[in-house]
Amino acid sequence: MARDSSEALHPDVGTSRALAGAGAGIVALEALPALAGRPSAGLAVAALLLAPGLALAALLPAAVRRSPVALLCAVPVLGFAATSVTLITLTRVGVPLTGMTARLAVAALVVVGLVWLPLRDGVGRLRLWELMLPVSALVVGALLQERVLGGSPVPGNDWAKYLLYADEIRRQGALLIDNPYWMLGVPFREDPGVPSVYGAFLAMSDASTATLAHGIWVFALMGIAAMYAWVRALWGPLAGGLAALLYAALPINQNILGWHGLANVAALVLIPLVLLYATELVMSRRIGRREAAGFALLLVALAAAHRLSVVVTLPALALVGVVALVAAGRDRAGSRWSARSWAPRRALLRSAGLVAGFGALLGWGVAWHLWAINRTFGGTQGYEAYLNSKLDLDLLAHDLTRVFCAAAVIAVVWAALRLRRAPELGVPLAYLAVAAALAYAWVVHLPVSYLRMAYYLPVALVPPVAVALAGLSRRASLRAVGLCVGLALTAVIAASAWDRADSVRAFYRFAEPASLRGLDLVASRIEPGEVVVTDRCWSFLATWLLGTRTLPALAPEDIQPKAELPFARRAQAILDGRPAAVAYARRIGVRHLLVDPTCVGPDGRPLPSPLLGEPIFVSRRLIVLEVPPDPRRSGADGSPGAR
Repeated sequence: MARDSSEALHPDVGTSRALAGAGAGIVALEALPALAGRPSAGLAVAALLLAPGLALAALLPAAVRRSPVALLCAVPVLGFAATSVTLITLTRVGVPLTGMTARLAVAALVVVGLVWLPLRDGVGRLRLWELMLPVSALVVGALLQERVLGGSPVPGNDWAKYLLYADEIRRQGALLIDNPYWMLGVPFREDPGVPSVYGAFLAMSDASTATLAHGIWVFALMGIAAMYAWVRALWGPLAGGLAALLYAALPINQNILGWHGLANVAALVLIPLVLLYATELVMSRRIGRREAAGFALLLVALAAAHRLSVVVTLPALALVGVVALVAAGRDRAGSRWSARSWAPRRALLRSAGLVAGFGALLGWGVAWHLWAINRTFGGTQGYEAYLNSKLDLDLLAHDLTRVFCAAAVIAVVWAALRLRRAPELGVPLAYLAVAAALAYAWVVHLPVSYLRMAYYLPVALVPPVAVALAGLSRRASLRAVGLCVGLALTAVIAASAWDRADSVRAFYRFAEPASLRGLDLVASRIEPGEVVVTDRCWSFLATWLLGTRTLPALAPEDIQPKAELPFARRAQAILDGRPAAVAYARRIGVRHLLVDPTCVGPDGRPLPSPLLGEPIFVSRRLIVLEVPPDPRRSGADGSPGAR
């Protein structure tokens, strides 16, 4: 689909300077109340995400800057990337992460934008009607997400580990630190992208750590905006608006909020812009230095945000690059090799090399941090550990909705048939191919979380559906057809997501009022340094809510570092009542076991009941068991002996 010629960039130095000036204004507004001793949480978020994105807007592809709406949607994504990479790099060279250093880091990014990166070519003209669909998508997304995330505590188990890490970052001022509670005390091995920003937010705002339990909501909305920016930049406002609406409505995007997959959600914010840069590179076969720097920055931020997402994205980019190199060697008829085929190939390779060079320049701190984390991993597990996490196609169709699956199949076939006329459609198709292949990577014994591949499918499937629907309106007589069909499809999908939100929240809501009363009971009984053993459902929650050392019985599929596997096996052996494990539990001071009677394993089957301990609290989602004392250490009358 050809771009509207009226969207050409218009030189406007005033507008260009205004973007960086707005970023500087946000930094100043955040600093003033902080200096007065009354920092603002809202302004801290704006300073960390919006200010750097506005100041560095020149790094975005020109296709994004053609639309002010797409530009505004991409700004927080770029801001998150720049802030996280900068903070990780600073902490790696020994700069403590405090409110002051975080503010100085953001201010430095804004100065770079003001002094060295003005938008020489300005931005496109704002057309107010373009706001209707993306704003509607954000509203739809917020309403559906509220059904899952509304209120406190939020559902899921993983949110607790992000709160604990952020709290320790604020306390210790660093990212490479030890977790004093998890697995009896191990290094924090979480991907550093979001935690760096979370820690900076706490240091800048003095907000309660509990505030961050809803932080995933910000990233979920940013994901909708990023989808709009990608599709709108390449295929126009109608396709972009429909893509944002469909992406906001899909139930699978609410499922990931239910178990609180924050790192995965943050990566899904970055991936659309990464794919947009890749499209610009292979279509034009050359990009400027600024765009190359922006592309590299997004790739480095993706590596910092979520390592599994890098495993999915890099092969897709490699596939796109190989196809582009082959296509560059064809003549215009596409039937044979051209005598001049090396010229476009050299241009493409030079641009790719430029991106790699900027990646090394911008990403050394992140690479150093990830290398330091990986040193403590103890290796990775083999593919056998993930065999219970195979993708269930029936559940996948349910999570995507069958009506969207039908539309996606038609759109993918349509896009494949149009590749020669619209090669930019090959990028989402390549991403689809890689995600599908990795979902079945167990066939070749490649160890990844096969089930997680489902969360990457909306990124690959939504753009072809939206572009196909927008293509229906190329004729004036059918101008409203694509919009009406897209809105109807969104309404059907959103209705399904609305109905399922209650079940998603209920399934993952371990910390409900009754179970929290049980935790209060445990908190009143535990002694300093006591160890609590949990099942997989109460693992992170118990660590954060009790603030004591925990030994969680995670399944192998739940674990990335192989070094944590022996701890998880030992915890499971304690729950199973194995004599040697019970003796070990008594030796390290375990008195309480926490289990969820509804907890299921990675295969969806209910977990077996513990064979150790006497229940002292029972609710629908929590059973607290007390470990009996060692009978060999009891008094003559059977009463417990001196401890």
